[in-house]
Amino acid sequence: MTRASHGGNVDCNEVREQLGDYVDNEMLAEICRELEAHLKHCRDCRVEVDSIKKTIVLYQAESGKKVEVPLRVSERLEQALAHEYRNSALAGAD
Repeated sequence: MTRASHGGNVDCNEVREQLGDYVDNEMLAEICRELEAHLKHCRDCRVEVDSIKKTIVLYQAESGKKVEVPLRVSERLEQALAHEYRNSALAGAD
């Protein structure tokens, strides 16, 4: 996906470049807002971000180390997973 296809200031390559800072919650607020606006419209990037977050959770469970995930990130992850679950349930009902 590109900026033009989403009308935003961030494209998929920029999401990938900024992914670590975003997941670690070390991103400037303005850039974070732009990235989140892109994520609202780009399923591929949402899947990539969600995969990274899930990997962190699995690492925490396996290593016994607690890595704190910001509340805002946890809430967005839960919303995204619920949305994907609803979509897959609806697709399976057809």
